[in-house]
Amino acid sequence: HEKLVHAPCGLFPRPVAQEADGSGVPKRTIQLFTFIGRLCAKAMLDGRLVDLCFAPPFYRHLLCCELGLEDLHDLSPQLFRSLHQLQALASERSRLLRAGGKPAEVAAAVASLTLHGCPVDQLGLDFTLPGFPDFELKPGGADVDVTIDNLGEYVRLVTDALLVGGVRAQLAAFRQGFSDVFLVSRLAPFTPSELDVLLNGARERWDKATVIELLKFDHGYTRSSAAISHLLDVIADLTDAQLASFLKFVTGSPRLPVGGLARLSPRLTIVQKKPESGVSPDAYLPSVMTCANYLKLPDYSSKEVMRERILTAINEGQGAFLLS
Repeated sequence: HEKLVHAPCGLFPRPVAQEADGSGVPKRTIQLFTFIGRLCAKAMLDGRLVDLCFAPPFYRHLLCCELGLEDLHDLSPQLFRSLHQLQALASERSRLLRAGGKPAEVAAAVASLTLHGCPVDQLGLDFTLPGFPDFELKPGGADVDVTIDNLGEYVRLVTDALLVGGVRAQLAAFRQGFSDVFLVSRLAPFTPSELDVLLNGARERWDKATVIELLKFDHGYTRSSAAISHLLDVIADLTDAQLASFLKFVTGSPRLPVGGLARLSPRLTIVQKKPESGVSPDAYLPSVMTCANYLKLPDYSSKEVMRERILTAINEGQGAFLLS
């Protein structure tokens, strides 16, 4: 059975209940995070791209930044919104208690605090991690209901479990594996976004006037060929996701190296794919040699046909490997 990872906001360790020293995490999990750390460090040292899109909080943790509730927005926007609303209620409760007044009036004001009209103790929450019913936020947490009085503690424990306590051993293993190649502390001058570029490459839009200076044309095509003009128009109109697929189809990586297209080596080369005698070029899909960044492009009858054939190739041909 093939297990797929779905992480639309980027990769981040799955929380595992563990002690402060990291005990409780399976040995195999630690081994894998250590290996990934070594892989990323070696790739960075050699100037290779790994195509592992880590979530921004992962990079912040790698840079020893302190993580808090706001960082959850980059992991799970929906969970962040829910916890942010709960935290607002907990903060309002604290404000009411600090303001003082007659005990009965304060108690009534606190009891009136609701989430969209629903009292906190009727939300069906307990002290287990959302999405992980076996992960108790504190001893016996499955039997402790969340109320307005312990709501602040609940939000704090959920945030800590997701960003710190539940991922401590995994991230420590990654850092150790990374430091086996070179010290992770040497990443300190970089920002999280710069680390992402170093590991995964750059994201950039392709401006037609600039890109044409960075491409190489051969075997039937020149920079003035109509097919080349059509190709650049098609590429300029691609969405970010489509452009990533096009890059992966042509180069094997969904992003460009640091420095963008100008640093791609070998240069992206466009050559004409000749049809067999009596067969229309429109009958062929473009093909590539990823090891040489080599795109074999038929001289299609129109830009519309070219766009359709390119989209078909990048969506359906990513896994194809044929000998020519």
